[in-house]
Amino acid sequence: MNSEKKERREAQLAKKAETLKAYASDIKMKNELELTIDGHPYILVKNVRNGFEIEKLKERFSQILTKYDYIVGDWGYDQLRLHGFYADDNNRGFPSQNIAHLDDYLYEYCNFGCAYFILHNLDVQKAVRPTNDKKKLHKRSVSKHSEKKRSFVKKNNNKKSVKKKHNSEEKRFEIHKKQVKKQVTNNKPLRNKSIKKKRFTIRQKNKK
Repeated sequence: MNSEKKERREAQLAKKAETLKAYASDIKMKNELELTIDGHPYILVKNVRNGFEIEKLKERFSQILTKYDYIVGDWGYDQLRLHGFYADDNNRGFPSQNIAHLDDYLYEYCNFGCAYFILHNLDVQKAVRPTNDKKKLHKRSVSKHSEKKRSFVKKNNNKKSVKKKHNSEEKRFEIHKKQVKKQVTNNKPLRNKSIKKKRFTIRQKNKK
């Protein structure tokens, strides 16, 4: 069992190494200070306690960092962390993201006395906004859904209106019938009642 677990672990690590290698950045050193990352020029400004390691930088570097003027890499628990900073004359971002606030970042967010390095980006790339294809597809789907909903509502309204008309016609018909019945009842011949006429006799007074 232990041998099987060991083999599985080795296979997982090998697969992870392959994926990291596939997505790793291409870093080439021109000299001790100048280098290129994916064809873009950088300068190693600071290397405190030998914090700069090319192999780890290849694994950790991301294209998101190309929009920053400076990239700081610091070590903690044997892990390299990369953070971007803007130049002091750059108005983009918050004041805390300027390189002038690097000491505050090292003091607050990094381990005390940690190894770190600073790279200066000589070819800052504009941040690429995500394409609006997904938004367009979402809008289309929403519009289609709304159209279906409208047509469904219209159909239901038409059905309701037809039902209302039908009910109103039935009601009118019933009312008309009732009126006819009333007229018939009113026109019924009256029963022959025997009318007794009282006859009055005039009595004459006897003359004495």
